[in-house]
Formats: sequence, structure tokens, C-alpha cells
Amino acid sequence: MKANFLKSKEMKNTGWLVGEQIFQMLLSLVVGILSARYLGPNGYGTLNYTLSFVTFFVSVVTLGMDSVIVKKMVENPDREGEYLGSCMLLRFFSSVLSSIAIGLIVFILNPSEPLKVGLALIQSLQLVFRSAHLFESWFQRRLKSKYVAIAKMVASIAVSAYKIFLLVTAKDLIWFAFSNVLLEGISVLIFATFYKVDKGQKLSVKFSTGKEVLSQSYHFILSGLMVAIYTQMDKIMIGQMLTDTDVGLYTTALTLCGMWIFVPTAIINSFQVRIYELKKEGKEAEYLDRLKRLYGAVIWLCLIVSAIVTIFADLGVHILYGEAYAGSSGVLRIAIWSEVFSMIGVARGIWIVNEGKQKYVKYYLLIGAVVNLILNFVLIPLMGIYGAALATLVTQMVTSMIAPLAFKETREFTKIAVQSFLLKPFWKKEKNDGVKIDTQEE
Repeated sequence: MKANFLKSKEMKNTGWLVGEQIFQMLLSLVVGILSARYLGPNGYGTLNYTLSFVTFFVSVVTLGMDSVIVKKMVENPDREGEYLGSCMLLRFFSSVLSSIAIGLIVFILNPSEPLKVGLALIQSLQLVFRSAHLFESWFQRRLKSKYVAIAKMVASIAVSAYKIFLLVTAKDLIWFAFSNVLLEGISVLIFATFYKVDKGQKLSVKFSTGKEVLSQSYHFILSGLMVAIYTQMDKIMIGQMLTDTDVGLYTTALTLCGMWIFVPTAIINSFQVRIYELKKEGKEAEYLDRLKRLYGAVIWLCLIVSAIVTIFADLGVHILYGEAYAGSSGVLRIAIWSEVFSMIGVARGIWIVNEGKQKYVKYYLLIGAVVNLILNFVLIPLMGIYGAALATLVTQMVTSMIAPLAFKETREFTKIAVQSFLLKPFWKKEKNDGVKIDTQEE
């Protein structure tokens, strides 16, 4: 069974995703660190302070459609082009409105700093390209993530070459703001090319279809906004209450935390299609078993990595970023543990969609957002950037495991997560209604 599992389509798909992310990680590890050293904590902090506003609006631009559209394409394979085209158009309009809003907000908060307004507007252009990222969902649905991997690797090489050019020619900060725009633009261009080569259905637009998806995904928009509050508001509040240098140190720690998250994310993305299919086929016992196994693997992988990072935080920051960023190591030791609960939240999306409980997500994420804002207001003045890291950790714990208990309809998820943490589906599979999972069919 283990051999068949490793040879399954999901694992091959995961292999491409992980391979692409490792490639990107190596590039960012070199080029990103060189850029951070060149800009210094202050310049690096200014760039990331403005970027945090753009990232905040990503949930608005995506309209929460990513998980829903995969399920729709599984259920309606003959209407894939219609779903993709209709949803992309809605996301495009959302991206334009979001870019305008970003410029206005940054200007209001920083009226005497035109550089920050300019950086925010430039970086917001990437949102327009992100509206076409639904091509990724199509490749993901067909377990052909190698196309996504190739596109992102080519884009990463181009952007890395661009950044090296900036470093060699000693360009100003404003030039670095174009990096993410260039990355998204190249990626989407290659996505569209591969989609056409692979004979994807002709894209079409139908308002009722877009409305159909939006009626199920708007819960995730609100949820995404709540998540944005406790993932981006800390940097925004640090920038307002402390200094750009503090933002730079804090962002460095978060960057190191997220360097490896592509591994559990790729595993979740690859296995979600099969889990959707099991639910659709009515194989309830096998569906729950596969779900718990996925959660168990993700949780323990995150715990092990968090422990390793905690031990070697000082050494890692010193080697990679130098003495100027030494203040990041303490934040890293705290922030890395929040990734455990963050990934539980990501994996929870599969269960939420399958069980049709989207409407409850916004409520317990709202709880998390309120907790985060209160903790940041209290802890940042007392503990500085360490307080922001602690606020994020507590928030992730509340949102992922505690808040769902407040609603009878979502308490089952916490039970599933705890059983997965205890590895129950692995060492008690014989009691799972006699079901024996056969991965050979995959």
C-alpha cells in the first residue's frame, strides 16, 4: 500500500509542486537575501510595509473562488471554460477596484510620504494578473501541476535576473516594487499558453455562472478578509506604531517561516481533488479516513519543522541575513509555531467545502480577527515586534482549533483534527468500518 501510495497521481502531482517551490526557494534564498542586505532593514521594511496593503486585498481579488471552482469543475467537466471565463472577469473588476482602494488608503495613512504611495500603487498592479490565476485551478483539477510548476520556474528565473540587474546597477527602491508585478505577469502568460496547448475548453462568460460560484464563495471572501487582518495588520500596525526598520526585521522572520510552507500546501492541493471525488461518490468512511491521514501528515510535518527552526533560529538568521537582521531570530522562534495552526486552517477548507459549511467560516475567523487586533494593540507597545509575533500565534490557535467549537455544526472538525494529531487513522485503520484503502486505482 505504501508503494502504491508513493506512485499515486496525487504524489506525482505533489512532486511537481514541491519541486517547483524548492527551485523558487533556492532562487529567493539567494536573490532575496542579497536584495534584503542591499536595501537594509529600513528600505526592506518600507517595501514590505506597502506590500502588506496589496496582500491584504488578495482575498478580495480572488473572491474566495479557488476551492469552490475546483469542486464545480469536478462536478461539471463539460462547463470548465464557462466557469473559468466567468470567474476571471469578476476577479478582474475586483482587482481594478482594489488597486484604487490601496492607493487611497496608503495616501490617507502616509500623506507626507509620496514614495510609499507610489510603491503601493506599483505593487498593486500584480492584483490584475492574479485574476487569471484560476488557470492553476484547472491544472490542479486535472492533476497536471507540472505546467504550473514550469510556468512559475520560468517566471522566477526572469524575475531573479531582473533583481540581479537592479543590484548590479544599484537601482533605487522603486525599481524593486516591479518585481512581483513582473512575476505574476509572466506566470499568467505561460499559464494561458499551456492551457491552449493542452486543448482546454474555450473560455466564455456567463453572468449567471459567475453569480453561481460567487454565491458559494462569498463566505471565503469574508474569511479571507479576516485572515488578512491577522496576517497583514501586524505589519501595518508595526509600520504605524514603530518604525520601518522594525517592519523589515519582522518581515524577515515571517519570510523564513514561510520558506518551506509550499510542502504541506502542495500536499493539500494535490490530495483535495481525490477527497472531493470520494465525497461525491458517497464513500463516506474512505473519505473521512483519507481526510484524517492528510491532516495527520500535515500537522506532524509542521511540528517537526517548527522544532528544528526554533533550535537553529540564531544561526540561520546570522548566516542568511547578517548581523543587521539579528533582531529577527527571536520573532522567528515565536512565529514559526503559528504555521502549524495556519496549515490546519488551510487543510480545513477541504472539509468545509465538502460538508457545505462555508457560512460558519466567517464567524470563527471574525473571532480570530478581533482577538488579533486586540492583542496587537496591547502587545506591540509592550513587547514591540515580539508582541506582534505572539499575537499571531495566539490568533492562529484560536481560529483553527478553538473558534470552531463555538458552533455545533463545526465542532466535528476539531474532533477530526485532534484524532489526526494523535495519528489515529494510521494506527487504528482496522477499526475504520473495515475499509481498506486501495491507492492502486489512482
